[in-house]
Amino acid sequence: MNKDWLSSRSRIALSWLVTVFVLAYVLFVPPSPRFSPLTRDLFGIVGLALLALAAFGRIWCLTHVAGRKNKVLTCSGPYSVVRNPLYVFSFLGAVGLGFAVENPFLSAALAILFAAYYSLVVRKEECKLAEIFGEEFREYCRRTPRWIPDLRLYREPETLTVSTRKVRRGILSATWFIWAFLLWNLLAFARGAGWWPFGV
Repeated sequence: MNKDWLSSRSRIALSWLVTVFVLAYVLFVPPSPRFSPLTRDLFGIVGLALLALAAFGRIWCLTHVAGRKNKVLTCSGPYSVVRNPLYVFSFLGAVGLGFAVENPFLSAALAILFAAYYSLVVRKEECKLAEIFGEEFREYCRRTPRWIPDLRLYREPETLTVSTRKVRRGILSATWFIWAFLLWNLLAFARGAGWWPFGV
């Protein structure tokens, strides 16, 4: 891992590490029997809703920032209501994943890990943006919350110019939230049919 453990490369490596851990956990540890089938179904619905929100939210963010990051200070669309919408939607996806696999304890663990790590990442990124954009960024920080969206601030331009390649790549990476839910249901079916003997 990169020496700078808050760098983009390190974040990707950490994301893969957490993904492998979560995948192993889901494959080999069954859902908790302490919850009723109805409760588990409700967890699944909540999880799917959060995963869908995360996927579409990240795509929405990318239409405003793809190809412009660190070149232009993006203050429109989702960036007009919160300074870190990509991370907010990713947080919802992480929490949603735990619910989607019917495990609120996994949701809590992912939420704590995400909040602890990305609060440090955001502080570093904001220092960099302050160096690049100066007073323009500081004014943006004064009017726009860091984590909790304020929908009253919403504004958007009539048109946007985007990097189609980066948006396409972003769409592919964002849809993994939906694929995670579909794969979980496939695993649940395989367990029920006796095709996957682990975590039954």
